[in-house]
Amino acid sequence: MGLRPAGLADLGFLTEMLYQSIFVPPGEPPPARTILDEPRIAHCLHEWGRIGDFALVAECGERLAGAAWLRFMPSDHPGFGYVAEDVPEIGIALEPWARGQVVGTRLLAGLGAHARSAGIRALSLSVDPRNPAPRLYQRLGWTKVGAVDGSWTMLKHL
Repeated sequence: MGLRPAGLADLGFLTEMLYQSIFVPPGEPPPARTILDEPRIAHCLHEWGRIGDFALVAECGERLAGAAWLRFMPSDHPGFGYVAEDVPEIGIALEPWARGQVVGTRLLAGLGAHARSAGIRALSLSVDPRNPAPRLYQRLGWTKVGAVDGSWTMLKHL
């Protein structure tokens, strides 16, 4: 498995990963893809390529396995994991076949390395506590700092 920085040509895959990042409890149907048009979700990738936007794509052979991205959000239009204007929110998702195979761990490590090299002090995210992902985040040093609409806001100091 390899990681590479995402380019504008990867925007379609990042959009798919944004959709995959929406937690669906077992036994429930996934939301309609129009959920990506909701303003609080759409702004995660809207006008991708702004100063500070950064994403990594994980590849396993010829297959795209997942992506992780960071984006600074303004206080007047925060995301679900907003902490502060100087703390970018991250998104991460994997293709279903790539879950449980250290792909997520490697993406988070790569994103953290990029953020540290860019002088970023911390990263934040939002996660549904029913999702298995919080266990991974906690193992990697993320801490719960709040909750919004039933989802945890987690922070990782770099």
